[in-house]
Amino acid sequence: MPAVPEAIAAHAGVLRSDARVLAECAERLREIGVRLDGEGATPEWLRETVNAHIAACTVASADLAEAAARLRAYADRIRR
Repeated sequence: MPAVPEAIAAHAGVLRSDARVLAECAERLREIGVRLDGEGATPEWLRETVNAHIAACTVASADLAEAAARLRAYADRIRR
């Protein structure tokens, strides 16, 4: 089955969108972390959990953005 550039490019678009959603999630979690820190009574385990989720969202967002860029480049190459 031959590669279809349009389908590959569309999948890259979905991955790019998912990367943006995860970046937005990380930002919301950062805002939550700031509010929790401002309250002063937040347990350390909760801060650690929020920070772990921020890191996971950030890494996943970067990975998806990289995959999207590579798929887009591949789609462009096979169009020629």
